[in-house]
Amino acid sequence: MADRPSDAQRKQERDQLTPATPGSGGGFDVQPPHLYYSSAVVRDGQFDYDKGATQLVEALNQYSQSAGTGWGPDSFANVYMQITEKFIKTWATSVVSVGGVAVGLTVTANNYQAADWFARKMQGPPPRRMPPVVIDKEPNYGKVNDIRWSGTGEDADSWAISGALGEIPDFLADVIRPAIEYGLNLGKTHEITPGAREDDLKGMATAWRQAGSTALKAGDNFTSAISYMTDPQGNSEWQGAMKSFCQAIWGTTAWGRNRDAQGNIAQQGGRSWKTSGTVAPAQRRPILEVLHHTADTIQKTCDDLAQVAKTCRETTTNLAKTAAKGMVEDLTTGLDVLELLELAGSAMFGKLVMTFRQHMDRAAADKAVEIYQQKFSDAASTLLELEWELDEALKSAPTFNAEEARAEAFGARALNDFKKEHKWTVPNDAAGNHKYPLDLANQEYIENSHGVDKHIGKTDDQLAQRLRDQSNIPAASTFKDMADAQKYTQLTIDKEQAAIETYLKSGPPYNPPSKVFTYHDPNGPVTGTSISKDDYQYGLQHRQDPRVVESHGVQIRVKPDPDPNTKLDPPFTLITSTPTKN
Repeated sequence: MADRPSDAQRKQERDQLTPATPGSGGGFDVQPPHLYYSSAVVRDGQFDYDKGATQLVEALNQYSQSAGTGWGPDSFANVYMQITEKFIKTWATSVVSVGGVAVGLTVTANNYQAADWFARKMQGPPPRRMPPVVIDKEPNYGKVNDIRWSGTGEDADSWAISGALGEIPDFLADVIRPAIEYGLNLGKTHEITPGAREDDLKGMATAWRQAGSTALKAGDNFTSAISYMTDPQGNSEWQGAMKSFCQAIWGTTAWGRNRDAQGNIAQQGGRSWKTSGTVAPAQRRPILEVLHHTADTIQKTCDDLAQVAKTCRETTTNLAKTAAKGMVEDLTTGLDVLELLELAGSAMFGKLVMTFRQHMDRAAADKAVEIYQQKFSDAASTLLELEWELDEALKSAPTFNAEEARAEAFGARALNDFKKEHKWTVPNDAAGNHKYPLDLANQEYIENSHGVDKHIGKTDDQLAQRLRDQSNIPAASTFKDMADAQKYTQLTIDKEQAAIETYLKSGPPYNPPSKVFTYHDPNGPVTGTSISKDDYQYGLQHRQDPRVVESHGVQIRVKPDPDPNTKLDPPFTLITSTPTKN
């Protein structure tokens, strides 16, 4: 990634790119300047979203060893650090997704302008803009300080000792302190010495609260940028595509399911991971929902533990105060100064301890400690319940290439008002080079075509997710990026053009209504990657990652145009195009 532009530079660029709105002329007409502007807006949104994680890490690193000691706090600290690490990694991965959209919108506008330029037989290079500088690799936000007590630093006194010493005359405090410490160590208060830092926990809660709000705001800002390119009175396909686009960037898929917090399929309730063109984006953006829910849960947990610490501190402190006060009264009443000094003698140590313990309600103190330990342990269990959804969100974050491709498709269709027609804006190629030239980006969504959405830029984990959620398919596969998808799809059409022509001449009606054509060359280029259903099942049975294989072919499904009035050219759509290994 090139050097990031400053906030001031980005604002200046955005101001310079601001065009009249698409609907300002009375109709709604999306032009390349609108995509360039939206690209800058999305880029700025990515940088703001990125800052949210940076601010969280900086805020959390004001604190360390905040949980104090004890088996309960240790358990909580371990799980807290584990969940925090996954939270930040999920945030970082989803930041990259947004960058793909910003670049894809600019690429689409450039392709459109170039196609128009050459169609008008203009001379010289076509107008174009450099794609914006975006974050295209996972940011490294750094480590968060460990909140587990490591035995270093100051303020290691227990709450009880601090409370007890407050009742001892200053000139006796130093000599009596060892006896009080010994007396307390005979109970359980030493197990939580030092105790949790209430102010730290409250500060951590505030940081998490802000992070949750920032995550949701990122989703709102993204939806606003894409809605800008969507005709509010446009056809249902346009509206549905906008909603789907604004959901998919936050982890939905066409095959997603409703799942509960443990990953079980939920017939009712649960979180939906399925893309739907009929659902408002704000109602379905699972990655952001998981981030917000995680941050909200940690915030509430930290606030609750601050109160737990306060309650235990007050209880043990008051009990120790009472014991110390009683001890002082018993041992000092009627003594002169010289006799008081004798209390410092080693022979008096046992008596001091015994007298303190007689006044100390050890059972009440031990009970307070047990409750404290258990509350921290319960908090660890609460945070551990967040883990499955965080793992799922991390796996579900679209790659940069996937979102760049989706942005190219949505942008291309928006530039053509989502009309049901083919356009050719493929760079470095001419439609005249092919019998059936087909631009994948410009045909996405037509007749529910989904080659871009389902088969570009998927990770190995995402291919496995699809086979998990959609068990009726023989394999899941993906092209690396839009360029490969376009190149190998057109290659397949060209290689199979005679068979496609024969099929197109067989109707209407067509039997079957859509037909699969496959081009495969075992010695040809790698077209993508694939996981078969059998390999996925084998991996599950043996608790190992499924085998991912390179594909050397492409499978397309051709659907003839059912409406002769539309006069599609070429007269079909590709419902899908996907790499295949055979």
